[in-house]
Amino acid sequence: MEIIFFTSLLIIILPFCIDLLTGELPATIHPVVWMGKSIEKFKPVFLTESPIKNRFMGFFMTMFLIFVFVGGFDAVLIISSFNQILYLVLAVLVLSTTFSVKYLLRSACEVGENLSEDLQKGRKSVSFLVSRDTSNLSSQEVVSATIETLTENLTDSVIAPLFYTFIFVLIGLFAVSSSQSVPSEFINHSYQIPILLAVTTGLIYRVVNTLDAMVGYKDPENIDIGWFPARLDDCFNYIPARLTGLLMVVSSFITSLDYKQAWNIMLREAQNTPSPNSGYPMAAAAGALNVQLVKPGVYTLGNSNVPLTNEKIDESIKLSKVTIYLFLMTIVIILLIVLFCSF
Repeated sequence: MEIIFFTSLLIIILPFCIDLLTGELPATIHPVVWMGKSIEKFKPVFLTESPIKNRFMGFFMTMFLIFVFVGGFDAVLIISSFNQILYLVLAVLVLSTTFSVKYLLRSACEVGENLSEDLQKGRKSVSFLVSRDTSNLSSQEVVSATIETLTENLTDSVIAPLFYTFIFVLIGLFAVSSSQSVPSEFINHSYQIPILLAVTTGLIYRVVNTLDAMVGYKDPENIDIGWFPARLDDCFNYIPARLTGLLMVVSSFITSLDYKQAWNIMLREAQNTPSPNSGYPMAAAAGALNVQLVKPGVYTLGNSNVPLTNEKIDESIKLSKVTIYLFLMTIVIILLIVLFCSF
């Protein structure tokens, strides 16, 4: 059982470390880039004129892409299972593409650096991160947009993938540990079960999240075909978003920010956003930083106690880092407790 727990721990820590240290894989071999291109290619195939059929087509497109990517990568893993090291390396590389820690933090940092040089540079930099028109944003609006996208994507890019990887690693561990009178060949390869479950879940989440990012809009073209992946993404992020908000409150205490305000604003204003999930980390961050985050005509979060300056971007990055490390540390501690209780 020691090897099973050891590899289960590695399958969570190593992908995170690889993404944090090296960032994204080259676009030519990045699974998420392949997902995006596949969506662009197959969307016209599934798109029809009937609103009812379009919702069904959104369901079929989601299932099709899950089958292609999850089935494809799982098949590669199963084929590679003759060698433990090869199996683990492939699994780690695939899972590392479901996180986006370094890119997320670096993008926010670059906006701050560009904004400190020139407002137009800041507008241009943040335009790559948000869907709103940034051409006429003020300096404070650029800062607000940066903090909003950083904290909102903390759920999608880091906490949710880690959360589901952890949950299904635990499920795999309990499944293996509860097996009785199994053949020796099963025991020899049982370390693969938590890993395969983690990769499968991580890929499913990333397919759904990518679909939501590309077709989950209410414009005439996407409103029907994007309905199912958008709702499924909301379901997947329901717990992680609230967990992210809670972790940010704890992290604001650790970083000597206003944790009481973070808690109060999250409880009071998390539902101000159109999304049922994104408001939790954003509202918690607004409270912790004592600022007001505004997307004109859409939502307002927090109180404008302190001006939105470049320093607030730095504080939000620090808050996000502590939130990420706090969650990772919690996962590792729980796994170690499970390991200790198993022997």
